[in-house]
Amino acid sequence: MRIGKRMLTVLAAAMMTVLGLQAPVAASAHDEPTIRQLLDQCERGVPNLCVFHPTSSPQVYRGEYQLAGGARNCSAGTSTRVIRWESSATTTNSVGVTISASVRLGEIFEAGFETSFTQEWSWSSTRADEIRHELGPYQAVDIFAAPMRQRVVGTYEMHFEDRYYGHYYWYVHNVAVDGPAAQPAWDIYVQETNPQC
Repeated sequence: MRIGKRMLTVLAAAMMTVLGLQAPVAASAHDEPTIRQLLDQCERGVPNLCVFHPTSSPQVYRGEYQLAGGARNCSAGTSTRVIRWESSATTTNSVGVTISASVRLGEIFEAGFETSFTQEWSWSSTRADEIRHELGPYQAVDIFAAPMRQRVVGTYEMHFEDRYYGHYYWYVHNVAVDGPAAQPAWDIYVQETNPQC
């Protein structure tokens, strides 16, 4: 009695199923941890090693200008005003988790940054200052302040004692951390505006 090739294939597949010898299923995205899961492991101190390696030098740039103060003169004469202003800048990142001075991920980032560039990372910056400005009759000005910022991109490297999602080593690449630059700290400009007297 002759058995066709198709029948043999069906019989072989049935036999493998009975014996538990099923072909392996292709790995899916669910077989890998998310970036948040990996960084959470690092934050909790689970890996034997968790370090940050900068992959770029700090890029310094001027941040966005924001209104910091202003003054107006609603009289017919000139007036010299002392305009006091204050503005703040903090650190942000590209991965949506907390990376700050008060958490482990921040301490690890800071250690990697300071080792690589022999300078301290500035987590936040607040500047309060005042300027004297002479206002003409029915004149008003706004003061805008922009912090100078720096951006560093790097990789968090983790070594686990036991396999985590099947691997001992995991990497989170292209983590961008953006914070205030130390010097110069702020850029200021004064702009005339409607006094609305």
